[in-house]
Amino acid sequence: MPEFVIIGALGLIRIVTLSGERVALHRLGQRESGWLATMIIGFCGAAAVLWVMNLWQGTSSWHPATLWIGAIYAIAFSLYTASMARGPISIVSPWSNATVIILWLLHPSGGILAVASLALFALGAFLLTGHKVSAPVLWMLASDGFLALARIADVHHVTEPPVIYATNLFTAISLWMMIPLLVSGKIRSVARLVRAEPGWSFIAASSNAAAYLALFCLLRFLHPAIVEAISAVASSVAAFSGVFFFHEGGLLRKTFSSIFMTMGTVMLLIATYGS
Repeated sequence: MPEFVIIGALGLIRIVTLSGERVALHRLGQRESGWLATMIIGFCGAAAVLWVMNLWQGTSSWHPATLWIGAIYAIAFSLYTASMARGPISIVSPWSNATVIILWLLHPSGGILAVASLALFALGAFLLTGHKVSAPVLWMLASDGFLALARIADVHHVTEPPVIYATNLFTAISLWMMIPLLVSGKIRSVARLVRAEPGWSFIAASSNAAAYLALFCLLRFLHPAIVEAISAVASSVAAFSGVFFFHEGGLLRKTFSSIFMTMGTVMLLIATYGS
């Protein structure tokens, strides 16, 4: 099969599943159980899905490095889930595009087009949030920083079998996430949330696992920043869902601001890697 077909299929899977994951996390986070129970369902549930896939393949192995990469991801995903649960999804989701900006800042290049791209992203950000930056937006920005570090770490392991590596990683993430759950004593809140929202719980766990598998496979072909640009499309889809399905309002403003932020990230990648 031609490489561009594989990349296209993986990109589409990434966009669809990541969009579904964000909508599901936001929906679960609106329940009284809170963001911590939502995080456990989304990410520990993804680990369970990956273990089923791993056992079905009949292969398994332990990768010690995933324990520490998992710690970075656990911090990133904790902030990410809290942002998705507490903030309007139409506002916080586009800010996930800042991962691309952070990765670019590590090795800036691209000249005038890169500057124009950053200006377009900044315009979209201003239209979206104005002068006031809410706590959920700050949580998403902090998540973007940790996520950039984790993506760079993932690149060193792209030769590993995707399902085995993902299973190891999400197991490590789950172990780290269990610490705040046990300390808070809110284990029963997870069971209550699953009983209240079984369908959304399944979507959160399964789409989470599929979205990461697609991302990890894409890293075999593309630079991490380009993979994040593909993910940027999902941020716009999730933002639109917030307006249409969660009735968050501000259709035109949020639509244009999300498009500007997404276009800014794509233009930045063209400026950096297009030559």
